[in-house]
Amino acid sequence: MRWPALIAAIAMLPGMLAGPCGAEEPTAADSANCEPRGELRGDSARGSALHLENCADCHGTGGKTDVIVMHMDVPPKDQTDAEYMSTLSDGFLYLAICRGGPAVGRSAVMPGWGDALSDQDIKDMIAWIRSFSGT
Repeated sequence: MRWPALIAAIAMLPGMLAGPCGAEEPTAADSANCEPRGELRGDSARGSALHLENCADCHGTGGKTDVIVMHMDVPPKDQTDAEYMSTLSDGFLYLAICRGGPAVGRSAVMPGWGDALSDQDIKDMIAWIRSFSGT
């Protein structure tokens, strides 16, 4: 193999290793198998945007479930309730986000986001969700 061809092949590697659709980080399901590890609270400002995009339709923009969710028999719990939220560990929240409601004994309507979000995305969302209740 000539040097220019070798250099071109090496230059292509990062894009090939990035995963589907050129994602910068592997998904939480791929990188961590949806197992909570290390510090589970990330950047709440980044988590805000992720929550708005992925969770607010059902949980409300401020975690208060101030929306009507037609496909749910029981609406999600109020994430601004400090007493309730203090009963949930960060690991519980990580698993709920990554694997979905059934993984933590909650509604089957809540999907798992581990195939779409990175480990860091989930940690950032935990920090944002915790900001609703101050827990």
